Amino acid sequence: MHPKAFITNDKIKTLKKRLEQLIKHSKELKFLVGFFYFSGWKELYSAIKDNPHLTMKILVGLDVDKMLGETIEYSHSLDNSSSDEKAERYFQSLEHALNNEEMDNEDFYTQVDFFLNMLENDKIIIRKTAEPNHAKLYLFSISDGFKELISHEFITGSSNLT
Repeated sequence: MHPKAFITNDKIKTLKKRLEQLIKHSKELKFLVGFFYFSGWKELYSAIKDNPHLTMKILVGLDVDKMLGETIEYSHSLDNSSSDEKAERYFQSLEHALNNEEMDNEDFYTQVDFFLNMLENDKIIIRKTAEPNHAKLYLFSISDGFKELISHEFITGSSNLT
């Protein structure tokens, strides 16, 4: 594999920069991530906002919560909860994690409005995995006019966005 294919999150080659480049030329994104924080959303907001035809599907593998002022990620042990119950538990944990003073600013509210609009218009779909999963996989459906320019349509690895 060519060394330029590796994203090392050094100052030159970051996951954020590569995602922004691919988002610009994509019609659909499919992400499998361990967690979904608004700090990560904030990092991609401009690129997403600038691509009005983009749709996103996000599959989240872990839950989030606040503990001692810090956001933590965790997974529930395997239990007999239904998929709907697991999804509801995830969204409750996300709501709990978002309720903090750090996010009480105009930029956050603008981004939340944009995010909610995407949800209401089926431009973004978020689901929770049935089993805990900490993988990171980013799939891109490249717009027809850019397929010859972009050779890589997926990213996987251990790098977190934020």
